[in-house]
Amino acid sequence: MIESLKSAATISRSLHTSTKDAGPGTKEDPSPLRQTNEPPGEAASLAAAIQRLIAERDSHKLRAGNTELELTRLRAVNEELRRQHEQTLLLADHYMRLATEVLTTLKNIDATIHEVVQRSIGAAAATSESRDAALMSLVRQLSPRGAANDHSNTGT
Repeated sequence: MIESLKSAATISRSLHTSTKDAGPGTKEDPSPLRQTNEPPGEAASLAAAIQRLIAERDSHKLRAGNTELELTRLRAVNEELRRQHEQTLLLADHYMRLATEVLTTLKNIDATIHEVVQRSIGAAAATSESRDAALMSLVRQLSPRGAANDHSNTGT
């Protein structure tokens, strides 16, 4: 490929110098490539090589432009995903705080229920004991032995 470029540069120089050397009013040779003492087949292959290089260059320019557009698009997508990720993190943080508040409230409700149950059990136990004592006293008073025992205990 480098050889092709060197040959193309030589051909270009020879074309440029041949047009300078031909003064005004002189007829230009229709085949300046033959003036370089190169066979016509080699000139055609050089021209084809130059055309391939030009086509490759154009192809690379096109691919570079497409790659640049794709890079720009991907950067925009990346920025959008970054923004969505930040919003998701903020939302997750909000829900974690909310869940903590709900859990604290449920713990307070549980403690209150537990306290109320303990109080009612204590009150029921005290009420149950006083009822039992009242019933036992009533049973003693109504039983024939209990009434005699009660009178003897009181001193009558």
